Amino acid sequence: MIAHALLALALTQSPAAQLRTSGTATLVSLYDSTHDDDTRDTIVRYLGERGDADAVAKLVAIAKSHDDDDVRESAIRTLSRESGDARTALLIQIYDAIGDSDLKESTLRFLAGRDKAANAKLIAVAKSEREDSDLRETAVRLIADADEATPVLIDVYDTVHDSDLKETVIRHLGARGDAKAIAKLEAIAKGDADSDLRDVAIRQLARK
Repeated sequence: MIAHALLALALTQSPAAQLRTSGTATLVSLYDSTHDDDTRDTIVRYLGERGDADAVAKLVAIAKSHDDDDVRESAIRTLSRESGDARTALLIQIYDAIGDSDLKESTLRFLAGRDKAANAKLIAVAKSEREDSDLRETAVRLIADADEATPVLIDVYDTVHDSDLKETVIRHLGARGDAKAIAKLEAIAKGDADSDLRDVAIRQLARK
């Protein structure tokens, strides 16, 4: 309750001319001085409204910290609300810096559909043998949601070696059902070295 009162005071009594700068400093100080996650989540939202360099730096630091995962996800979500190359670069930086798989998955979802750099990151995650298999599956699903996904899905299929991931790609190609997707499914059904993947492709084609 005290922290909430301090937060309200900081927001209402800062001089108008200094609200953006001193308000951020006050919010950062309040965040560091409280351990109440609900209060921290509120502060994260206000930092997002500030949007100045110090507020953004604090949000990035929170996202990379060992604080409560919900608060960290809130910071990542708040950062994702602004478009632009610089913000996409920050989200990619956060993805690469954090270790928690759930937060990484959330970051991938916030990257989806932003811009070319974000899409390139999704493709890189999908193709990377070093990435967690669940994260690669998530990246493929997010890629498949894009309007022009079929050529990218085909490229991923031809690049990766993991049979489970290849099966996921086949299913997404089947769901898309455009001419290029059907042609790729036919090629897999006729000539893929993996008989299980051939069978999956045939089942997808049989539904058309």
